Amino acid sequence: MRRKIPFARMAIAAALMAAAASAWAQVKIAYVDPLSGGGATIGEHGLKHLQYLVEVINARGGVLGGQKLEAVAYDNKGSPQESLVQVQKAIDAGVRFITQGNGSGAAIAISEFVAKYNERNPG
Repeated sequence: MRRKIPFARMAIAAALMAAAASAWAQVKIAYVDPLSGGGATIGEHGLKHLQYLVEVINARGGVLGGQKLEAVAYDNKGSPQESLVQVQKAIDAGVRFITQGNGSGAAIAISEFVAKYNERNPG
């Protein structure tokens, strides 16, 4: 039987591995999910889960010699199109790690956007 790993834990693990290759003072993780409207309850729950994990890691000294993690929330209103707007806002704000919890439409849109972004910006 395969063991499922919660998405937020995978996102934090990815952030930690990528941060190992850089010298950032703080590692920001964008959380793009519905935080208003009908899906807000589940989006807020996912955000609180991510914030808790970030707090635990930071309380233990952060990562890679004291770097702190920060969860930054972006409201996609449950829309794939709005997800892309929010991802661009996150990138413009210096966030380099994106997580998303609900909605396969939003997940596909974000994945394709990030793949194209990474092709154009390999660094």
